[in-house]
Amino acid sequence: MADTGSGTTTPTPTETPRRSLQLPEKRAHVPSPDSSSADDVFEGAERLDEPDLLDTNEKKPSKEDENVKPVSVPRLFRFATKTDILLTIAGTFFSCAAGVITPVMIIVFSQLTGVILQYQLMASGGNSDEANDYLGRKSRHFCLLFFILGIVMWVVSFGVNACWAISAESQGLRIRKLYYKSILRQDIGWFDTVKTGDLTTRITNDVNLVQEGLGEKFGFVFMNVVAFITAFIIAFVKGWKLTFICLCVVPCIAAAGGYLGITISKIITFAQDKTAASGAIADEVLSGIRTVMAFNGQAREIARYDEMVNDSYAYGRKTGFILGGSIGLIQFFIFAMYCVGFNFGSWRLRAGEYTPDEVINVIIVLLVGGFMLSGAAPNVSAITTAQGSAAKVFAIIDRDSPIDPLDTESGTRVERLRGDISFRDIRFSYPTRPDVPILRGFSLDIRAGQKVALVGESGCGKSTTIGLIERFYDPASGDVLIDGVNVKEYNIGSLRQRVGIVAQEPVLFSTSIMQNIRWGAIDPENSPPTDEEVIEAAKAANAHPFISQLPNGYHTLVGEGGALLSGGQKQRIAIARAIIRNPDILLLDEATSALDTASERLVQDALDRLSANRTTISIAHRLSTIRNCDQIYVVREGVVSESGTHDELVSSDGEYASMVRAQELRQAVRSKLEGDAVDEGEDDQGEVDELIAKELKEQALDLKVTTRNTVDSTQNGTADAASVASTGRERGQRKSADDSSDIRLLLRLLWQYKGSMKAAIPGVFLALIDGAAMPCFALVFARALLALSLPDMDEVKRKTDLYANLFLIFSFAGGLAMFGRIGLFHIAGENTTRQVRHDLFVKYMSFEAGFFDDEKNGTGALTSRLATDAEDFNKVVGTFVSTVTSTSATIICASAIAFVYQWRIALLMLACWPIQSYAQYWQARATWGSSERLRASYEESGQSAAETIRSIRTVATLRREETFIRIFDDMNDAPHAGSVRSSLVSSVGFGFAMACNMFINALIFFSGCRFIINGWMDVSQLLNSLMATMFASMSIGMLAQVLPMLSKGAVASRGIYKTLERTSAINGIDSTGSQTSSFEGNVRFDDIKFSYPIRPDTKILKGISFEGLAGKSVALVGASGSGKSTSILLAQRL
Repeated sequence: MADTGSGTTTPTPTETPRRSLQLPEKRAHVPSPDSSSADDVFEGAERLDEPDLLDTNEKKPSKEDENVKPVSVPRLFRFATKTDILLTIAGTFFSCAAGVITPVMIIVFSQLTGVILQYQLMASGGNSDEANDYLGRKSRHFCLLFFILGIVMWVVSFGVNACWAISAESQGLRIRKLYYKSILRQDIGWFDTVKTGDLTTRITNDVNLVQEGLGEKFGFVFMNVVAFITAFIIAFVKGWKLTFICLCVVPCIAAAGGYLGITISKIITFAQDKTAASGAIADEVLSGIRTVMAFNGQAREIARYDEMVNDSYAYGRKTGFILGGSIGLIQFFIFAMYCVGFNFGSWRLRAGEYTPDEVINVIIVLLVGGFMLSGAAPNVSAITTAQGSAAKVFAIIDRDSPIDPLDTESGTRVERLRGDISFRDIRFSYPTRPDVPILRGFSLDIRAGQKVALVGESGCGKSTTIGLIERFYDPASGDVLIDGVNVKEYNIGSLRQRVGIVAQEPVLFSTSIMQNIRWGAIDPENSPPTDEEVIEAAKAANAHPFISQLPNGYHTLVGEGGALLSGGQKQRIAIARAIIRNPDILLLDEATSALDTASERLVQDALDRLSANRTTISIAHRLSTIRNCDQIYVVREGVVSESGTHDELVSSDGEYASMVRAQELRQAVRSKLEGDAVDEGEDDQGEVDELIAKELKEQALDLKVTTRNTVDSTQNGTADAASVASTGRERGQRKSADDSSDIRLLLRLLWQYKGSMKAAIPGVFLALIDGAAMPCFALVFARALLALSLPDMDEVKRKTDLYANLFLIFSFAGGLAMFGRIGLFHIAGENTTRQVRHDLFVKYMSFEAGFFDDEKNGTGALTSRLATDAEDFNKVVGTFVSTVTSTSATIICASAIAFVYQWRIALLMLACWPIQSYAQYWQARATWGSSERLRASYEESGQSAAETIRSIRTVATLRREETFIRIFDDMNDAPHAGSVRSSLVSSVGFGFAMACNMFINALIFFSGCRFIINGWMDVSQLLNSLMATMFASMSIGMLAQVLPMLSKGAVASRGIYKTLERTSAINGIDSTGSQTSSFEGNVRFDDIKFSYPIRPDTKILKGISFEGLAGKSVALVGASGSGKSTSILLAQRL
């Protein structure tokens, strides 16, 4: 077998591509690589076609998906500790207190309005001095009340944000850890049925969405709902009949909200499944990127990825319509409630049942209660999203593994094994192919200390026996016995600790060579081997010579899956890992297959010494390696067909003898072929039969691709994986030097993706209407209040009927506007997310192979960026921009109204808003560093999770589940303390922003009263200005609830922009350059000198020159790591 390096085998042109490279039946818009114009490939990848906005005929979910039930709200909190529960209770208390304060403020406001109206009556009676004294005295009293309410609001708002955020951080961290731990405790058969990318995408994306739903947004919903309920209670006290009439629309509001919660959570579950599926495709493609490059399959893989992204977008678009429509209906019913209430109140006022003050108090309280309820909509959406996202996450956490490697209690613990192994009538099929039997009554007895070999054609069941010995699987029937005890009765972890294995395709972890070998020990955590013991194991495996030549020696990082070493180098390290374990049972699955002849002899001697006095099972295709076995078993169609020593089986002239003769003939012809190629430059295959000749020709072309490196020059070569994790933590703890640059990048990306925000064009118009509606409504409402105090009842009826009809118009306009602000912006955000993910994936497909050699660009890190960065950018587009648009319209409209009616009030209002804005900036600035740390942590932990899940068989064999759980936990624990501190600091800013509403109202009320006393304005001007500014201030307060989205989106924008702006050194999908449909096949290397980009000081090729003529087979041979496969990389221009 030729030398491999990246862990990825590049098939020859005659081989069938892997399943991941097969062309999907349903092709996306990206043209195939064999299109007539290469420009189509790249241009087609630039912009996804946008489906018809109103086309909601998405694919129906499968029956399996339909069975997935969203998690109920109480179940979201199932992983809360006592501390989390206490924080949640405290947060609920603060939320309720904050919810009560707003209606109380309105009572104070309505009483002050009554004072103003009383002042108007007193002043109209001619007693101006007494009226002025009355108004001044009352204004000071109410101003003090507003100030006290502001201080209380500051405290309780701080409590709301801090308690809920810290509790959510803790629960999210715990869910993330439990999810990863639950994955690693599953049986290998379960991993056969799932995809790595599916699991890792849920770690970064779904868990984040669950955490968001558990956090301060939950507290905001409590606050808004309690405000609404409190408003109705106060209204009942003030006027129960009027309030009861208004309650007639509440069932309609509840129905719309209930439909929203139930439907959205189900759709989110389906959407997250599609997102996870796209992550699985990305993981599969990126982990095998060199194979994709070798087959020029980038466009094919882009099409496959786009299909899943488009399906996710389809669900997201449907979510937008339902979300916008439901919240629009709620807004319609709220405004309709004012119409009904005002008509009824006016009628009972004229009948003498109510006074103007009572009607005013009830209507104002209900008005603010309805406003607070409508503000809960975005937060309710976050909770329903969390319910849908938690479904699959919690299902995996709850899954009971039939073979649990982390179970330390059940089964008999093994301290030592003799090594007797018996297979008794084993019947077995893999979980993914239950109808295809692999072992069909397999029986075999191996004595302790015996060295046996299993041979047979591919797929006969040889390697399956290794999985049964390590109890990766349980047979359908029959028993596997070790030392006379069924393996099911042993503790799984202790059993695997006594077994060593060297696999055909060795897997190394992204850490140092020293740590990779050390992890082979039985208990490296509590009894780690010394450096000297590691070096001795490497010497025994013939790995020490090449390790010593590396710049950082044993502290060299090997890259993801050992991709920075050649195949032979990886194999020798894997053998050293088995040697240092000193196992009781040794399993060798083609252990020397990737070695050159000289290394094979040395390593085989080491393996022979290692296998002495211990039970050894060798799985072999190369029969020369098993001649000295005590017993050889020929496996055919799942049963043992022959057995005996090498000499016995050869003399019996059976199936084994035929295999030996075939391999000897093949080797003889290969030797002649290689000799002729060197001496004469031509091959001679006339002496062999046609079948062998064809196979030899394929083997001569079968040069496996490798990329190699020792260590990133930025690393100092420290020993273990924890140091690699700490590198990511240190990088995550560094704040951006200039946060404003992130904002600039965010704005630039918003402009760049304006084409994906077509739905936001009408959405902006409707959001402006939504924002302007409240100040305009407040203006009409103020006039309606003045109309109630008129002495002429006929005039009261005429004006109140007019204003009631205007309220009805507002209900239709407000409902439509809310639909646009919520629904259309949500659709725009989903489409932008789709486009960002597409563009990032296209960029990854265009990058040169060297980009993926960098440890920062591992598969897990890249799939994490695809999931989280696009999602954070989505929230900016779908929620933050819509809120800012609406709030801006509110501020502009309220300022205009205030200027029209009283410029002094307007100036005061404008002077106060910067203070409130600074408080919100304070809040956002505090979350900036936390967002960056978390992003770095999620990338690092996602990379670690992807690597371990993809290499789960090696993890299970080495019994290193706890090791990787500890590393994963450390990666996530590091930024947690910083996030808690950021939550506390940002909560101070949030509390002040919310309190500013009270402070601003106190100042404006007091100043307005002074202006009236001084004769600078009249009562109607004050009421009109006050109503506009009050709702404007409340809208700005709502902005504080979405500010964390800005910081996360800005940090994500930096990563997105950096990727999109990076220029590939070798663009695999670029159409420039000469185009050809075929080559003659002449290849020439002329004095080639080469070093890998991340190891520029280490020369790989030092002036190599050779020529391959068209139609001739060329073979490159040499020691492992000599540069053979590097030549193939250069020929393919990877």
